[in-house]
Amino acid sequence: MGCGVLEDNKLAHVPGTALFSEDPNATAYAAYEGIDINTLQHATGKHKDIILVPQPSRLDPNDPLLWPTWRKHLFFFILVYGTVLSGAVGPLVAADQTHIASLFGASPGVFARVTSSYYVLVLGGSTAFLQVGSVKLGKRPIYLFTSLLLCVSTVWASYTTSLGSFTGARVCMGIAAAPLEFLVGASINDIYHVHERSIPIAIWNLALINGVNITPIITGQILNKPNLGFRWAFRFYAIACGVICIVQFFFMPESTFFREPVVPRFKTEVSGSEDEKGHVETRDLEEARLHTKSLRGYGFSLKMWNGVYQTRSNPFMLLMRLAFAMLSSKPLLMFFTPIVFWGGLIYGLGITFLVLFAVTVSIIFSRPPYNFSAASVGLTYVGPLVAAFIGTLLAGPLTGYCARVLSKRNKGIFEPEFKLLPVVFYAIFGIMGFVGFGMTLQRGEAWIAPVMFTSIANFGIVLGSTAAISYVIDSHRHTADAALGSVIVHKNVWSLGLTWNIVDQVLEFGPQKVFSVVAGVLAFTCLATIPMYIYGKRVRSFVHRHIKFSEEDETTIVGH
Repeated sequence: MGCGVLEDNKLAHVPGTALFSEDPNATAYAAYEGIDINTLQHATGKHKDIILVPQPSRLDPNDPLLWPTWRKHLFFFILVYGTVLSGAVGPLVAADQTHIASLFGASPGVFARVTSSYYVLVLGGSTAFLQVGSVKLGKRPIYLFTSLLLCVSTVWASYTTSLGSFTGARVCMGIAAAPLEFLVGASINDIYHVHERSIPIAIWNLALINGVNITPIITGQILNKPNLGFRWAFRFYAIACGVICIVQFFFMPESTFFREPVVPRFKTEVSGSEDEKGHVETRDLEEARLHTKSLRGYGFSLKMWNGVYQTRSNPFMLLMRLAFAMLSSKPLLMFFTPIVFWGGLIYGLGITFLVLFAVTVSIIFSRPPYNFSAASVGLTYVGPLVAAFIGTLLAGPLTGYCARVLSKRNKGIFEPEFKLLPVVFYAIFGIMGFVGFGMTLQRGEAWIAPVMFTSIANFGIVLGSTAAISYVIDSHRHTADAALGSVIVHKNVWSLGLTWNIVDQVLEFGPQKVFSVVAGVLAFTCLATIPMYIYGKRVRSFVHRHIKFSEEDETTIVGH
């Protein structure tokens, strides 16, 4: 037993377990074990000693991994902008939903279901279909189509006069926002090498979380203006969507790329005299030049799509695997594997709890004793915004510190379970935040008290969700996209179920009872981390022995 993690007696090497090393080439050594590293491509500049993982194409200069750095960063920051817009869709009019519900002749509970539950239902349901589209048609047409749909549907919402029409617009928003939730991670993998991904992923996570938190602060000011209101909140948002439609068309070319497999010589193959080796290398270079493709111009990058990609799986089978997370020919679903299920509980419920705040905050603060305007309701998100930002900055270093310290105590052996320790802080801050939020609202205490507890809960949720995602990735390194895709499905399922009737429950039972139950659910899921930590290595062994992926599944399925 290493630091409380039970050993496995079935496999000599359990996936995920490794020698702990801060050497950036550790991943390359594992991926290219036994291969002469001198035959592999390295980074340039100050990172010239780092072996590139994955290896960029030697035959096609159009490989996104070979794009200039400025082009990669421009591509990425357009995605970040889109991610903020995706996060903003949910709470876009949350600061004034009670008043807007009355304009449509609907109760706050019914309107909350339209803005949140229906939206999440469509968001989750459309993910599988759009994933299949991205695999077969590429990511560019999916991004362009859904960004345009997001723009059109928000314009539609700004002109609606009935709840039915508004619901239709909201459904379209759910479809349109899906790619900027699940496809960005795969796009990051398309353009960045492994040693370059940590900062982009951290920025992307921050954009997704704070896209939710910053929106009510901004739209609250718009909703509070009699000459603007919710219609102009949607119109301003539509303008922002129009901007991303333009920049995506001109500056986001297709990033899906199927490069030739890397087959460098093994050390034993690079033998013979110096002249013989020189002759072999020269011949290989000449053969490579004969097969090298030409660099395409800017005009080619503007093509809407590049045809149907020839994958070994047909669209129906891809849809079945992605929609239900079916693993190869095995009857076991990845959706229900212990690690993914646990990750879905921690991450999915954590993000859903943030949605609960967004759904209920307008209902609570617009009523006595607070009687806040829409602008004031929006400003209650300033605390959670700052807390989530601080949590994002601390989550990565904290997770890495836990892994480093426990690996040192474990004689230098790293286990993914070591990254689960930040869940302790998630439990402490999360329970404190939700219990305090409900209690202070029930007692009608000054607004600063519930806002402070909301911020505490946000901080804890960021720490817990980061630990969950890190653990899932380390445990399913070769199938991380499929695993994360299943975690996103979990999140959407929990969001749909828990937000369906939350407003009516708060109004009927009071915030203290409702959010105490939420805190209890959070505590239960955190307790599930204890057996996951203890038996996690054996679970990884079981999954590896009983569930197999084809090579294509490991390289083409995209996820969060």
